Amino acid sequence: MNAEEIVKKDMEALYLGNLNTVEFDLDLPDKGKYGSDIKWRSEHEVYLGSDGKIRRPSYGMGNRTYSLWGTFSFGAVSATKEYKVCILEDHPRIRVKGIEPVNLEAEVGKEFFLPPSLIVYTEEGETLMHPVVWEGGSKRKYGQQGRRTETGILDDLSFQVEAQINVKEKLEKEKKDTKPKMRYFDHGEAVLEGDNRLTQAQDEMSRFLLSRDDDQMLYNFREAAGLDTKEAEPMTGWDAPECSLRGHTTGHYLSALALCYKATGDQKIKQKAEYMIRELEKCQEAMGKMPGIHEGFLSGYPEEQFDKLEAYVPYPDIWAPYYTLHKILAGLLDCFEFIGSETALGIAKKMGKWVYDRLSRLSQEQRLKMWSIYIAGEYGGMNDVLARLYAITGETYYLDAARFFDDEKLFFPMEQKIDALDKMHANQHIPQIVGAMEIFKVTGEKRYYDLSEFFWNTVTKRRTYAIGGTGEGEMFHCPDCIGNLLSHHTAESCASYNMLKLTKELYQYEGSKEMMDYYERTLFNHILASREHGVSGESVYFTPLAPGGKKVFERENSCCHGTGMESHFKYADMIYAAEKDNLIVNLFVESSLRWEEKDVFVRQKTDMDVPGKIQIEIEAGADFEMKIRDPYWNSGKADIWMDEAKWAQLCEKDGYFCLDIPQGVHEIQIQFFCSIETESPQDRGNLGVFRYGPYILAAVQKENEYLKFRKGERPVREKGSRFRLRGIEFRPLFDIEEENYHVYWKKED
Repeated sequence: MNAEEIVKKDMEALYLGNLNTVEFDLDLPDKGKYGSDIKWRSEHEVYLGSDGKIRRPSYGMGNRTYSLWGTFSFGAVSATKEYKVCILEDHPRIRVKGIEPVNLEAEVGKEFFLPPSLIVYTEEGETLMHPVVWEGGSKRKYGQQGRRTETGILDDLSFQVEAQINVKEKLEKEKKDTKPKMRYFDHGEAVLEGDNRLTQAQDEMSRFLLSRDDDQMLYNFREAAGLDTKEAEPMTGWDAPECSLRGHTTGHYLSALALCYKATGDQKIKQKAEYMIRELEKCQEAMGKMPGIHEGFLSGYPEEQFDKLEAYVPYPDIWAPYYTLHKILAGLLDCFEFIGSETALGIAKKMGKWVYDRLSRLSQEQRLKMWSIYIAGEYGGMNDVLARLYAITGETYYLDAARFFDDEKLFFPMEQKIDALDKMHANQHIPQIVGAMEIFKVTGEKRYYDLSEFFWNTVTKRRTYAIGGTGEGEMFHCPDCIGNLLSHHTAESCASYNMLKLTKELYQYEGSKEMMDYYERTLFNHILASREHGVSGESVYFTPLAPGGKKVFERENSCCHGTGMESHFKYADMIYAAEKDNLIVNLFVESSLRWEEKDVFVRQKTDMDVPGKIQIEIEAGADFEMKIRDPYWNSGKADIWMDEAKWAQLCEKDGYFCLDIPQGVHEIQIQFFCSIETESPQDRGNLGVFRYGPYILAAVQKENEYLKFRKGERPVREKGSRFRLRGIEFRPLFDIEEENYHVYWKKED
């Protein structure tokens, strides 16, 4: 390599960790992997030293983002790269006002565990979960019926607590019917059609996957297994050989290939997936023969990270080993489900057994302590994939392993129907709720369903931006505080990816129009808006909602890059559903559906620039009922025609228009009344956003002060989905890429 290539390679290879949520000192090397000399300069030496030393802002000051510049030099060539470092404010000094009373039930003779954290109300008006130290430990076994009082103290705080336990002879777990109310057409029966933003996103991401080097995706696994890496380039960013999260992108890649094949039927994509699976099987077999590696293990590194987690070693010495394992398992199960790979299932079964064997020898207290460790204990949706394995195989140890990941710090308050999400990491906990739903599906235990439904309502109604995203700086903050949390670090893409998964799980039992309203809002305004146009395969980590924000596409194999590879193959999944003999049209997207069981073919034609106008062509082998969602953005009564005859008397039930479709060939025309509307966050009525139908509009503007508009002012359409007000151009957020923009604006007095 020449000097320019060495500098470029070193800049690509250097990984400093997750710079979006920094709590610890950074390791800033003075030498690059390929030989460059590196010198560092900081924007603010007080909080971010040029030597990597971090000083966290005091509680109440808020998170701080500063620039760090690394200058890479080799010979006469040098180049500088900027790193944005978000330093989290210090932990709060909690002033306890009181706790939520603890009233629990236990069964005679059965092991019972007191909750590891309690719901704390602070003098500042916050509701938090805080660890508790119980006198005599958390494990109990009561010999007879009656009431017991257990005492403890809030960890690191001089605050006494108690729990009232009602010991009963027998406890029955409350059950709920697991038979879904709805079924989806999400295995390729529904397909996207036309030339629009959705099909462009799907096509460009397909091309990106086809361009990937499979051997590079296998590099970390082959290296860890002692196999030939076939001269592939090492992975970079979060998957670099020196990074403790290596392997997670490969898991997402497997899922993306499976989802792409399901959506497109592309045989080249299937061949890539099958090659990956065959080679991963070889890696698993080779790793099982290595000293210190137990049978069934598969990852991009040895078992050492898991050993350290059991010794409670914190981040950054390790980085979420079970999180990485979840991505690999999810990818394998997706390849089994959508490609039909029995080999992928075989690998996953061995991995799942490895998890059970490892965790079953630990006590519940040990496991809960592991899951409570910030970042290091993050486990993604391990409960989700293990419950899926149980559903496929019927082997009970997979279900036992799924329950090992019950995070009572999260589940306990949700079960009590108390919102205690303040200061919790958003995307760390959303997948855990998706896993709770999966456990419900295989057990019927109502507890898991109820806490999942309460979580969904809490997040979507009290912690969601106009675009559907949630979280600021990756974290949940106080409820109903959206207007005061508009920064450049809002709405992590992964969080919306997982909230849509949760919505899909709940909707099949609820059939709720409200859930589909949320799904549509988030799909168009966050997921579609998160993608870099073209075939780079990149997604934003955050979607900035501060005035003058700009999307940043970081090529570092981040978590949001991983979920972004998957998301654009899911657009057809929720367009249609069926309830018994009824067909439901939930999303207004150009597409077709072949419903084989009912001998029904449907083709939907839309124009994304005119979202209120929908045409549906139907070929029906028999009579059936069709339900069409009345979207939240429909500002008047819909007009619906069938075969050019206007429906004189529309029946609407639970937010859906109900149409009786007779056997034969028909054409349905739908006109929703779509106009420019405004929305305001709950906490700041002086702020607003413009919405055109389902699309949140963004003003193309650089300045970092709020734009101001008078009451009643609305942008006027210029062409297609472009609008203008006071000389300022507005577009749907998904059409913004490189430009600075404003989503929220201020109302003039």
